[in-house]
Amino acid sequence: MIVLVVGLAGWAGQRSAFFAGRGLGEPATGVTSAVPFASGTAPGIPSGGPTASSRPPGRGGTAAVRYTFDGGLGEPVRDADGRLELRARRAEGGELAAVAHDGGLAVRFPARCEHYGADSCARAILQSGPAGFLNPGRGSFGYGASVLVKADETSKGANVVQKGFSVGDSQFKLQIDGVAGRPSCVIVGARSDAIFVALASRSVADGRWHRIACSRGNTLLTVAVDGAEEGRTAIPSSLSIVNEDPLCIGGKGTSANNDQFVGVIDDVYVTRYA
Repeated sequence: MIVLVVGLAGWAGQRSAFFAGRGLGEPATGVTSAVPFASGTAPGIPSGGPTASSRPPGRGGTAAVRYTFDGGLGEPVRDADGRLELRARRAEGGELAAVAHDGGLAVRFPARCEHYGADSCARAILQSGPAGFLNPGRGSFGYGASVLVKADETSKGANVVQKGFSVGDSQFKLQIDGVAGRPSCVIVGARSDAIFVALASRSVADGRWHRIACSRGNTLLTVAVDGAEEGRTAIPSSLSIVNEDPLCIGGKGTSANNDQFVGVIDDVYVTRYA
């Protein structure tokens, strides 16, 4: 869970604990973010449409993985090109369900727990094996998903897509943290404690489907909602994301503080730009 400036304190653990199904820590060090803005109001951002930094996958990019979930949740769950398989990980009775969406299927995650982070909360995610080939290094890349979140499904932490961690590692992540339900894109470079967050200026917790796209250019991280850029932050051109961690969808693990996503996810992708 990362909430802009606040919400990181109290995390504890080690990156290696992820593979044992225990908690992972990400202390509130080096969080960097720009003030969110309404689409089209920032310099250089045209009103009413996506910018080059928030372009959708398949336009000027090479899809590394894409999950439509239209084949259901029989294990393993395969991406469109069969490059990276996902398997369900569960705790405390957490279950995943395939639900109809846009002529195909999407994944519904466990219901919101009354006591966030309690050991008794139901948890379930989709997780790959080691996925080093998804590492973008210093290159431009994008990642994102379609989500449906109701107003009463928000929580302190809700991870949509994550690869890597912010402590002693590197990371890219899409999350919808906080009661307001505003999505944000997060990246952390190797050998760095600086956490860069692009926070959207609008909520997506309205019970409707929204397409969220994160994009890293040379010195810019952006978040777009439904094709319109909603937030950005400057990043170093030297920032490099390289790790052997799995790709996770719906949470960072199955520990009590796994930042469990509540709602429905579809059309997850990771894309490298030319």
